[in-house]
Amino acid sequence: MKMRAIKNIIIPALLLTVSACNKKPYMPDNPPTYIELGTAENKYGLDNDGQQVLPTIKIMTYNIHGGVPPLSPGTVDLAAIARVINDANPDIVFLQEVDKNTARNGYNGDQAAELGNLTQRNVAFFSATNIGRGFYGTAILSKYPLGSIQKYLLPKGNSDEEQRVIGMALVDLPGVDSVIATVTHLQHNSDVSRLLQVREVARLVSSNNIPMVLGADLNEKPEVINFFNVFDGALTRTCAGGGCPNTFPSRNATSIIDYLAFRPSDAFTIQSHNVVVETYASDHFPVVSELKRNR
Repeated sequence: MKMRAIKNIIIPALLLTVSACNKKPYMPDNPPTYIELGTAENKYGLDNDGQQVLPTIKIMTYNIHGGVPPLSPGTVDLAAIARVINDANPDIVFLQEVDKNTARNGYNGDQAAELGNLTQRNVAFFSATNIGRGFYGTAILSKYPLGSIQKYLLPKGNSDEEQRVIGMALVDLPGVDSVIATVTHLQHNSDVSRLLQVREVARLVSSNNIPMVLGADLNEKPEVINFFNVFDGALTRTCAGGGCPNTFPSRNATSIIDYLAFRPSDAFTIQSHNVVVETYASDHFPVVSELKRNR
């Protein structure tokens, strides 16, 4: 199928995929007072169909810790996060632990939007839970236009746990070319919930074979076989097996809990996978991978 045809069908296909998501763009357990799923206001990479298609795309996943440097509690330094992103220069960035309109840590504003301005990237924000009168969730930043923005609620093993979500957006790449970008952040303190959530993630991403890239803080180590049997059945990790660099905590990284992946398995060839060893801005290392497009 030609890429023009793919670009024309991808939006209705994605909308069909997400028809089971929450129908109103508000948190399910709160009155519809605050809009929590932003529509991308694309500023960058517009009108790119006449440009040459990208031979590779670079993707990054980064848990930004609410923009709070671990050694400076009570402060927010989004400029530091933006420097990390700008230095790595990814095409698509998946962010976790992002605040919007909260006063937590003395900050009051839209972190995803501010990072979009600081990095000159388009933004989609996906709230997962309330923090006071604001929201806390994940986001996608992209050099190229975002559309068909959708969010699913993920299951919880315990009703007292915070809500987790999966966010999707169509990225309009240069040339007549598109990819679905997907971001998520799974439960940190329950292996039962993580298994429920990864099963739902696998079900959602497997609903079509349009090329997809995913960035996530899965809060799960690679050796947990039952979890990764599910995950790897739906997605291809950009690094699996021995030798993958640790991602957390940034001051003394001993674990891998942050991942990049894609589907279908033949859509990309992995060119590189690494972490950015940056210890000030967040308690996680950002993970970066460059993928060759197979056409």
